[in-house]
Amino acid sequence: MASQGYISVEQVRTALQSLYRGDTESSVEKTLLESLSDGLKPVDDKGRWKPSPILILIAGLVFAVASVFLYFSIGGRP
Repeated sequence: MASQGYISVEQVRTALQSLYRGDTESSVEKTLLESLSDGLKPVDDKGRWKPSPILILIAGLVFAVASVFLYFSIGGRP
């Protein structure tokens, strides 16, 4: 068989990489930031990422619970 008309594995690999490089759903970082961003306005006026209010609330609650735990386990002894 002649190799005319066939493509190599490297050509397929580079074609797939160029195809998936622009896809936002294939990037874990972009997908995670998109899912944790504010639904109405994900980017503020200066172009920075804006977190979801629910994410801020959950982070505050986790911080409060961790602070109470640390206070009573380390610093709350008389």
